[in-house]
Parts: sequence; C-alpha cells; structure tokens
Amino acid sequence: MTTGLAWVALVWASGCGQAPPAVDSGADSARAEALRKEVASLKVKLDNAQSRLDRLREQAGRGDALPATGGLSVPEILDELTQLSMTSKNRRRAQRRLSYLFESLALQGDAAVPLVREFLNRMEDVDFTVQREEESEKERQERYRRFRATLSFSQPPTLRIGLIDILAEIGGAHAEAAVAELLATTARGFEIAYAAKTLQGWLGRDAYRDEALAAAHELLLDPVEAVGGNQFDRVSRNYLFMVLDMYKDQTFIQSAQGMFINDDGRIDRTILNYFDDVGKQHALDAIVQALRSGRVHEDDMDNLAEAASRYVGINPQADQMFRDIMTGSQYNMETKRDAIRSFLQSDGDISTPGVAPNVMQARLNLINTLQFSESDPMGRGMELLSLQMEAQITGNKLDERKISQAASRVFSEMQKQESRERKAGPPPPAALPTIVPAP
Repeated sequence: MTTGLAWVALVWASGCGQAPPAVDSGADSARAEALRKEVASLKVKLDNAQSRLDRLREQAGRGDALPATGGLSVPEILDELTQLSMTSKNRRRAQRRLSYLFESLALQGDAAVPLVREFLNRMEDVDFTVQREEESEKERQERYRRFRATLSFSQPPTLRIGLIDILAEIGGAHAEAAVAELLATTARGFEIAYAAKTLQGWLGRDAYRDEALAAAHELLLDPVEAVGGNQFDRVSRNYLFMVLDMYKDQTFIQSAQGMFINDDGRIDRTILNYFDDVGKQHALDAIVQALRSGRVHEDDMDNLAEAASRYVGINPQADQMFRDIMTGSQYNMETKRDAIRSFLQSDGDISTPGVAPNVMQARLNLINTLQFSESDPMGRGMELLSLQMEAQITGNKLDERKISQAASRVFSEMQKQESRERKAGPPPPAALPTIVPAP
C-alpha cells in the first residue's frame, strides 16, 4: 500500500511539480485537453489514495483488522454486492460489509473498471436503503412520500451509485468514460444527476455539459418509467431539473413553461424553483402569464407573486404585475402581502443581500403612483409602506421598525377582514320589488 501510494505521489510530483513547457499558438487543442484531464485524474487518484491511507491508519490506531487486498476478485465482489440486503436487524453488520466490499473494489484499481462498466450497462441495481421488517410496499411508499431529492449521502444508497463513486475514486480515462456513458444509457434522472455531479467534481463545472443537458432535456420531455423504481425514481423530475441547475441552463425555459401548471391548476414547485434559481428575469414571462391566466389555484398565487416581485424596479413587466396585484380584487391579501415582503427583501441578485438602493428608490416611485379611494384601507397600507421604504433608503432603522410594525398591523387587519367575509359567504341577493298586477 505504502509503495503504491508513493508511486502515485511520484507520478503526481513529476507531472505537476514542474513548470509546463511552452506551447505555441498552433498546439493541438485535443492533446492539451487530454493532458488537462490526465492531470485532473492523477490529482483525484492522489487525493483518494491519501484518503484511503488515512482511513487505514485510523483503523490500525483503533486496533481494527485491516482489509485484505488480495482476497476477493472483482467478479466475486460484484456478485456479493448484488446479493447484499440491508434490514433493520442486520443494518450495522451489512453496512460494515458494504464498506469493506467497496473498499476492496477500489483497491483493484484499473483492473476493476471494465467489469464495473459491464455491470452498469446491464441496468441492474440493488437498493441499500433499510428494509423494515413486516413493512408492506404501500407502507414503504408512504414513508418515502415526502422524500426530497438529494445527492449527499453518508453511504451509497444503491449499488450503481456506489459503483459511480468507485470509478471516480479509481480515476483515469477509462473510468471517466464509464461514468460519462451513463449520461447516454440510463433513463433514471437520479443517476444522470449523480453522474453529472461526479464528473463536475472530477473534471470541472462544465464537464460533459452538453451530454448531461441533452439527457435531462430528453427525459423531461419524454419520461421513462423505471420498472421497480425506488424513492429516487419517484422524484426523477426533481433530479433532472437539478441537472439544469448544475449547469445554469436557460435553454429549457420555454419547454418548462408548458409544464408549469397542471390540470388541477397547481403549479409545479420544481419548475418554479428552476425559474427562480436559473431562469430569473428570462423566466419572468412564464410566471406573469401564469398569474394572469386564471388557471392557477388560489393557494399557489402567492408563490408566483413572490417570484415576480423580486424584479420590481428592474423589469417593466414585473412593475405592471405588482401594480395589478396591489390594485386588483382578484388577488387575495395573502398574495398581496407575499408580493410586498418579496420586493422589500430581494432584488433577484443572490450575490448581494437585500435590495440595492437604486432599485428600492424605483420601487418607492412605483408605490407612490398607486391610487386608492379614501375608504380603501389599502391606501393607508401603501402610505405606511412608502414611509417604511423611505426610512430604509435613508438608513433610519428606528423609524423603519416602527413604521413596519404599523404597516403590518394594517395589512393583518385587512387579511382578517377578508377571512371573516369569506366565512360569512356571499351577501344575499338584493330584494326585488313586488309587482302587483293592475286590476
């Protein structure tokens, strides 16, 4: 082990410790890219080897038995991995065995890559999540009903994900090709997202961008159901949009717009997050159209208003939408309050906290153009909001806090009044005059 690590360190030192030779402008770009990948791969190998050495030293310090390097062959390891089952009773023992098998596979190095690649191409998998005793499939599905898409795990949740980790740990061109191949062969959004994240961490942020996005676009437009899928497959769309987010891809905005509202009038929160995180102003048209469509369920209107209001003072379309929300009777008080809260707190630029002074001034100017009748309490609310924004611009924290509290009380009372009116139901129809026929 020590000799092998020293060899890797020597390769890394000899390949990266010296200044690179001068390259003229006509150098072969493909060769330069290959050298860049080779350097990145060697660095990954060195880091992984150091990590393994640290783990072995830690185990030796505790007196644990160290894993043997010459025991099981690659086919034997893969065969045992496919047979491994994790239950609530054998969990700890199975987890230790799982770690040992993956570690043994990684120690096989390049020799393991062809067989791992062959296994991945068979599209077989093993779920390593704990199977509870006497739990029905229906109960298990209910347990995972609120499962959220994630790519961070303390241990591989499935065999295929574990093998992707092993390929990245082994490194090299053949291992890279095996991981990249998944982008074109798997129909599982979970695996595409995990493979893309692995390649990014391995080779850089734009690694295999075109291949990953092409796979995500294809499956979003034409989904493939995973037979016998698990909780990861049930949120496949979330994982595919996660890929778009990884590469900051805005080319899918128009297609996503057509998927945004379902037949029940509910918005797709995953797509809204995509619009908010990646689309930003480019997706504002889709959000505004949804607000004005009359198709969106009332419970989702506040989310749309919040997203659109981040761009008030920056985008004329957002300005008009905010004006419509504040003055329109078709929008309830919850929607109005969420729109106000959003435009007081964000200008759509996550790199800078709060709202830029020039944007806040533009929003104040917009507020001052809104007209309300003297009997409309919204007029008083807008007046207080205007004073609050002036205090925020001048930096008068004390006045801002006091005015904000007063404004909040006004808007809260309007929301309570609206709630009371809804509970009371519509007013009875006006009494019609009685027509007495002439004698």
